[in-house]
Amino acid sequence: MKSSIVLAAGLCLAVVSGAAAQGRGNSTNAAIRFQAMDVNGDGVITRQEWRGNDRSFRNHDWNNDGRLTGDEVRVGARRQNRWDDRDIEGSLDYEDDWTDERFRTLDHNNDGRLSRAEWHASSELFTRIDRNRDNAVTIAEFRGESNIDEDRDDRFVDLDDNRDGRLSRNEWHGSVAVFDALDANRDGTLTRAEAVGTEGGARDEFRSVDVNGDGAIARNEWHWNAAAFDRLDDNRDGRLTRQEWDNTAATLPQQTPAFRAGFERGRTEGIQAGREDRTGPKVWDLEGQRELEQADSGYQASMGNRADYQAGYRSGFRRGYREGFGPR
Repeated sequence: MKSSIVLAAGLCLAVVSGAAAQGRGNSTNAAIRFQAMDVNGDGVITRQEWRGNDRSFRNHDWNNDGRLTGDEVRVGARRQNRWDDRDIEGSLDYEDDWTDERFRTLDHNNDGRLSRAEWHASSELFTRIDRNRDNAVTIAEFRGESNIDEDRDDRFVDLDDNRDGRLSRNEWHGSVAVFDALDANRDGTLTRAEAVGTEGGARDEFRSVDVNGDGAIARNEWHWNAAAFDRLDDNRDGRLTRQEWDNTAATLPQQTPAFRAGFERGRTEGIQAGREDRTGPKVWDLEGQRELEQADSGYQASMGNRADYQAGYRSGFRRGYREGFGPR
């Protein structure tokens, strides 16, 4: 009798353990972003499993631990704001918050649509989410209701791994539905025009934030953290002038020597590139260039941290390019 009770208890334990294991398995195998890349089904995407280049992987590796886990692969999750007020232009290029509240904040005229004048992130990202190409983003497009674009964080140059100017399905990390929606001519590849439009050149970031065009950025036009605004507002009058905006790189106290060295080198090379493109046959795609991808021209280990140098170089190059290119 006793042996029967022990056997029954053992069977119950086995059933419970099996159910728990199945539950864990279901949890592991639950839908995640970029699930097709999770070869071993462990809910973690390593660099070896990732289809794409290092820069693309880093865009999605929010905590820089060398693998995609947790919120990085959770459907609907968003990163914490990565505003870096040492590199204003680089920070503005990205949109981190896809909530209804954020949409309403950006919608200055309250018409339920975001125009390019109300958009502060990159023009490339605007075109990417403007699925019907009507030069306005609705709240449904902003949310990604028709299918979330898991590649929003990646620029065209990040995805174009073989640099042939087209995105194949193997280079695309997001859903098939989004790829098909962008593939206007149904040829199975995405050109730059299909994926992100054709706008290029040097964007005036100050003007993009100064929505009412009065030559100053008020607090109600500022959509990022208050500490960054206060740091830029030298005279503490609650408004940012273009001079305060442009002087940022020279005045921020937290800059390292490596950042400053990178900024100066980047600005010099940016001015030269802007002048060359001003007289050239076409407007240059500022963000698609190797200079900004590598951002280490002139770097030497004795200058300090390489990442700081690169951040400074990118900031200086963007600013120098605008100076060299001149008014558009």
